[in-house]
Order: sequence, then structure tokens, then C-alpha cells
Amino acid sequence: MRKSIQYILLTMLLCIELTLFAQVPSIRVEKTDGPIMIDGILDEVFWSKAETAASFYMTYPHDTLFAFSKTEVKVTYDDKSLYIAAICHDEIEGDYIAQSLKRDFSFPVNDAFAVFFDPFSDGSNGLSFSVNPFGVQRDGLISSGGTRGVTTSWDAVWYAEVYRGSGYWSLEMSIPFKTLRYKNDVDIWRVNFARNDLKRNETSTWAPVPRGFNVATLAYNGEMVWDEAPQKRQGVKTSLSPYVAAGLSRDIEGGEDKAKFKPNAGLDAKFDLTSSLNLDITINPDFSQVEVDEQVINLDRFEISFPERRFFFLENSDLFAGLGNSRVRPFFSRRVGGVGSAPVTILGGAKLSGKINSDWRIGLLDVQTLKEEGVDDAQNFLVASVARKVMEGSQVKAFFTNKSAFNGDDPKDYNRGTGVEFDYRSKRSRIRAHSYLHYATTEEKLKNAVAYGAKARYKTTKLNFFLGLDAVGENYITEMGFVPRLYHEDNDGNTQRIGYNQLRTNGNYWFFLKHSDILDYMGPFYGFDLFTGKTWEYQEHKTKLGWEIAFMNSSMLRATFEESNPILFYNFTLSGLDDSFSPGNYHQNNFSLEYDTGKRNRVNGRAEMGMGQRYLGKEFSIEAEVNYRAAKWGAFGINMTNSRLYSFPEEYGSANLFLLGTRAEISFSRNIFWTTFLQYNTQKNNFNINTRFQWRIAPMSDLYFVVTNNYITDPFETRNWSVVLKANYWFDL
Repeated sequence: MRKSIQYILLTMLLCIELTLFAQVPSIRVEKTDGPIMIDGILDEVFWSKAETAASFYMTYPHDTLFAFSKTEVKVTYDDKSLYIAAICHDEIEGDYIAQSLKRDFSFPVNDAFAVFFDPFSDGSNGLSFSVNPFGVQRDGLISSGGTRGVTTSWDAVWYAEVYRGSGYWSLEMSIPFKTLRYKNDVDIWRVNFARNDLKRNETSTWAPVPRGFNVATLAYNGEMVWDEAPQKRQGVKTSLSPYVAAGLSRDIEGGEDKAKFKPNAGLDAKFDLTSSLNLDITINPDFSQVEVDEQVINLDRFEISFPERRFFFLENSDLFAGLGNSRVRPFFSRRVGGVGSAPVTILGGAKLSGKINSDWRIGLLDVQTLKEEGVDDAQNFLVASVARKVMEGSQVKAFFTNKSAFNGDDPKDYNRGTGVEFDYRSKRSRIRAHSYLHYATTEEKLKNAVAYGAKARYKTTKLNFFLGLDAVGENYITEMGFVPRLYHEDNDGNTQRIGYNQLRTNGNYWFFLKHSDILDYMGPFYGFDLFTGKTWEYQEHKTKLGWEIAFMNSSMLRATFEESNPILFYNFTLSGLDDSFSPGNYHQNNFSLEYDTGKRNRVNGRAEMGMGQRYLGKEFSIEAEVNYRAAKWGAFGINMTNSRLYSFPEEYGSANLFLLGTRAEISFSRNIFWTTFLQYNTQKNNFNINTRFQWRIAPMSDLYFVVTNNYITDPFETRNWSVVLKANYWFDL
């Protein structure tokens, strides 16, 4: 009898789950008959008549229940803007959780309300707008169907205000139609709303999203039904953002005997050719206000990548930087202008990107750099791509890249690439797949210049399984791209290319503990990488096995065992040691233990300890960070990495590499911020100070004051320094 009752209950729960995720909720949007004042207070008469989206479903910690935190959403519009209002009920006493008052906060670790738009209903690309209980805005682009979340480096002009009442907080958003990207004359948009209530440790959405999937996943959006489709734009909409800057700098290490004063000016322009296709132009761009990279200790044999932060390269970046995969990129935007230790001045650039209709997207990016000391010639970077929707969430892409050096008017030393790719996502994004075929060419027209690959991932709430293949020819030369494993330094310090195949798989399975008040889930995870030569002869492998435990307070404990035998084709000197290792395979076993507290508490952090073999010796490493959130006005953090190399044969010696970084963000208001980085890195023999003051004087308009100093750590002396004052202003014409 008991088993029969259990079976009936399980069947009922399954039916409820299937019902929740099968239905597509909708909300009707009617035009307002009066003005909407953006103050966070829903006192306009129209709001009382507007249809309400309520009955939010829990996404975390469970995904088969209605949310305990009640949320009500209303939508309207007029001739210029779309308006969204929400009431977020909150019966739990205590302060709201906000990391700072800085724009583009991280949604998972802040109390917040968010909306995700898919106006083209293609399940691939969209826009997101969020606000927290203190009125701080967050906007970003959605690509890859939202499975990877939201890219927040994109900024747009829109408005939001919040009112905090007793037992609730309410908000109003005003998003101009010229900010949105949408298909003309379509009366149904795909949309979802999300609420993060960290005091209750709950995330919820209007259209249900299964646990384990990002709340921005477009496959689970509901529908927004317009009473009349948004009207087609008339003419080209233009926005201009000129800037002026003045800098003072001195490169002492480079031999400069006095400081240089450098005034600068430039212009960014955006032309919205249609409601979904835009042209961006930059003239003499300046990126001095962009945050510095957070350094890492790199003991690998290959180059590591850092994220792109420059605004010009970000919108519709999946058409350019999204080609290939993280290991085989035909275009890596940080190559343009030489971001890092050897920057090159960009003369100007143009980017045409967006949708030309419901099925086709295009991207064309062209950037010209100047000839400078240490650079043979000026360089031109061109990348063009086109994407065709073939089914919901899936697309076929083709691209062409070209890098050319210029001596006068004659192009020379070109490097080109072409390729086709296919992205597949099932209707609910449980299955995602990607395949590509690339070809690169230079003036030498070398053979074995092909790269190809395929990967597939199957993901449910409990199971995550991945399988992939990459095959790279030794002459797949992509000077604009990022293919780190292809390049090896030989015994004479020259770069050699060695083609390879990589087979990889990884996955996990989580056991959810529904009756525990302490444990959330636990389960195993694994990874396996096999590298071979182009004729499939064995090179090396890496195996990873581990167990993860997640707690209801959002903390996590992870134990990992890794076994590998990296191959050296040439002599290789590990950073800090006195001698190089000979070519061959080296067997390594490593064990690591990691604990992350989660970011809900004012004081939070993570720590990871690892120990094991490193080539002919041993390594003991510690990574740790501690963060403190001072209400909403300040966020302070310190991170440390220490890697100790020991027990090597006498001729190699030992090394103790140390990286210490601190970060302080002070929010004087929602528009005035001060951010400071300190980074001490013994591997690079460098101590860096970067402090940045930002005053947002108007939407998309800022005043920056940036100071950067670099010091040699041993002996401690100044390497270089710079001071920059920059101002830009956004004009809508």
C-alpha cells in the first residue's frame, strides 16, 4: 500500500513538472493612454488597468513549486518607449543584498529583477535589462540562446527608478524603442521575467526555467502579445559620442628621461539603419578607462586569454569573437590594437552588424592601426560573417578574415581565413551542438592549413555530458586568432607549429537531497582529454575525477584528482627554475580541495589547495580570496595565489611564485565610483597600481580620471606610470 501511495505521489509530481515546463505563459501589452513618470511608484491610473504577470515559478532551490517571493509585472508602451513595472513583495526583514551601486552588477549575487527579450523569437540572441532594490541598472546582450548568461559589457540608454516600501520594493523601467533590437511589425515577442531574492535564497521566473539552466535561457521564454505591433522606424537614428583626453606618462624602463604630455580626441558614432541593423564607427578610439586585467600565475606551456572589455568590439560580438571555440578562434579581438604589454594605436574602425530579416544576421568589422616604433607596418584587420537561421535556436555561419600589413598603399604579408560553422540547440536547450571547418592561408600558401571540430552537450537538471573533437593542422595560421596549443618555443627561442587532434569529454551527475535543510546536492564529475598528432599518434592525456557537494547556504565543497602526462617537444623552463626540462612525457598526479562560501554574506570567499607532481619535482599551491561588502557603498577584496616548486633535482633549484591582488570599489552614489587595483606578481617581477575615478554625468556620458603605476619588484623601482583625464558625452540626434 505504501509503495502504491509513493508511486502515485511521484507520478503526480512528474505530471506537475511536465505541465509547468510545457505551458507558455503570455501577457498582453496595451498602449498607455497617459504619461508614465519613472519614479518607481505605480500610481499612474493605467497601471491599475494593465494585465499582470504573476504566479512566478521557483528555479532555485527547487523547480517544481511556485515561488514563495511574490512578484507582479505589468507592461505598457507609447510611441517612444516600452515601460515595465514590477512589485517585488518581501516579507523578510533585513537589508537587501547588493554588492555595490555600480552599474552592471552580477545578477546571481544581488537582489534584483530582470527582463529577457527575444524579439525575433529565434531562441539565439536577445537583450536583458535588470535593476536592483537601490535602482542600479544592469543591461547586456544575450547570445548562444542565453545558455551562457548575459554579457554585461554592453551599455545602452534606458531609465529605471525604484521605490522601497514596507514589505515590498517596486520599480519602473523606460526602454526607448531605439535602444531595442526587434523585427518590425511583429505583434508577439518572446520574453521572460526573473526575480532574485537572496534573503530567502530563492530565484524565480515568470515562465518556468528548469533548475541548472541559466535564467536567461531564451528557450524557456513566455510571450508578450502587443495590441499593435511596434511601428516601423522612419529614417536613420544617429548617436554621437565624442571624447577628449589628456595624458601624462613616462616609461622609465624604456629609457624615457622625462614625462610626455599627450592630448587626444576622438569620436564614436552609432547609426541605427533599421530597428535591428546598426553601423558603429570609431575614429581614434581611446581605451584608457578600461579596467586592467586581473593577473594570474601561469605555469602552463601556452598562452592564456583575457576577456575583451573594449566597448566597440562587444555588441553582436558572437558574429566575430564567437567563431570557433575557446581553443580554436579564427578571430580574437584583443589581437586588434595589441591589448596588453605592447598596445598599438587604432586609427579607426567600422562595424556593421545585426539582423537584416528574421532569418539572416550579418557582421562586418574593419579596423586600421597606425605604424609605430617597433611595428613594421600599419595593419588592417577585417572580419566578415553571415549567419542563417535554419530552425529555432540553430544557425549556419560562414566567415572571412583578413589581416594585411600596409607599406604605402600596397597590401602585403596577408593572413586570411575562411570557414563554415553550424550551431544546434534543441527546443528546450537540453542538447547543444557545434561543428566547424576552417581554412587559413598566407602568401606562402602552405598545406595542412585546415582546422575542424565538433562538440555536443546534453544537459538536464541532474545530468551534464559533453563530448568534443578539435583537429588543427600545423599551418592553420591565424594571426588574428587564438590557437594557443599550436605554438611551441624551440630550443633557440623560435616559435614552431605542431598540429594536433584533441578528443575531450566531461560531465557530472547531481543527486539532489530534497529532504535536507543543509545539503542541496552532491555528485561526481569527470573530465578526460586525449591529444594526438595529425596522424593520430599518441601525444598526451589528462584525466580528472572529482566529487562536489553544494550546501543550501550557497557554499560549495569540491575535491579533485587529476592525472596527466604532458609532452614537451622542445626544452622547456618552468617559471622560476634554473634549468630546462628535456623533451618527452612527464607523468603527474595532483589532488586539490576547494571551498567556496558563496557571495550571500557580507564576508565571503573561496580557498583552494593543491599538491602533486610538476614535471621532475613537486608543486604545492594555494589560491584564496576574501571579499567584504560594506552595505551597498563599498566592496573590498583581496586574493592570493602562491605556487611553491620544490623537490626538483639540484640543477633545477626551486621557486616560490607569489601573486597578491586587492580590489576596492567605493560607490559614492549610483553615478560616482572609485575603483582601485593593486597587484603584486613575483612571476612577472611587477607591482601594479591602477586607480580609476568615474563620474557618470549623464546617460552614457562619463568623466574618468585614471592613474596607473608599474614597479619592478626586485629591486623595487618605478617601471612606468601614466595619468589620464578623459571625458565623453553621448548625443542622440
